[in-house]
Amino acid sequence: MTATTSKPETIPEEYLLNPDKDRRQRLMSQYYRHHHQNRNVNEVKDNEDKILFFKEKISEWKRRHNLTHVVGVDLGCRSATFTTQLAGYASWVGVDIDDNAIAEARMKGILCNQMDISVNIDLTSAAFNIVMLTEVLEHLPYPAITIKEIHRILKKGRTPGIFIGSVPIDYNFHQRLRVFRGQRIEKDPTHLHSFSFHELDTLLKHYFKTVEYLPLRGTASRHPWLPYQYFVRDLAWVASDPLSRPEPWTIRIIH
Repeated sequence: MTATTSKPETIPEEYLLNPDKDRRQRLMSQYYRHHHQNRNVNEVKDNEDKILFFKEKISEWKRRHNLTHVVGVDLGCRSATFTTQLAGYASWVGVDIDDNAIAEARMKGILCNQMDISVNIDLTSAAFNIVMLTEVLEHLPYPAITIKEIHRILKKGRTPGIFIGSVPIDYNFHQRLRVFRGQRIEKDPTHLHSFSFHELDTLLKHYFKTVEYLPLRGTASRHPWLPYQYFVRDLAWVASDPLSRPEPWTIRIIH
């Protein structure tokens, strides 16, 4: 009787690389640097409005909880442009995937670590009073996981933390016309996720009791009574009062 030889169930070792976190970070850093090195930051007024909005809401939150010294982390801090403008409102640290951006942030006095936050965030739970995420969420593949991780690293209890950020809203009236004409909804290849206002609002309110918005671009920035779902192209938020025990994630987003 001939013995049967079982087939291997895994790829032969000769074809596999050993796990190399440094190589992964290096490739990601090079990719984002390539697409962002010629990035034209032309939304000067939007950035000014965003900073004023954050300053106002952080000040209100600190007065409400009688806080003086707070610690914030800027996720995807780039060269710490926003971090330095909010320097007087918290003691900031930053993380980014691009080592060149980290070097610039450090030159400005911001403590920074290189970190890939595309899935998990390697920071301690309940460690921060403020988390900032400006124009980053659209670059990440799993926004629901990212916001869950942000909720995890924010302080809860008697002095709950706040989450501030901004994101482009792609499912608006203007962008829908682009698709109707056969054009891409988003030109930037580093944008992995296109948000509708409904999706963003649903994600934030799953983890935070209170969410306040500021429309930055789009018709609703001039006429705030218009529905954000159709007339906002860029949006800032301040999410406060993180829920102590959010419900299990069972929501299905329908645009």
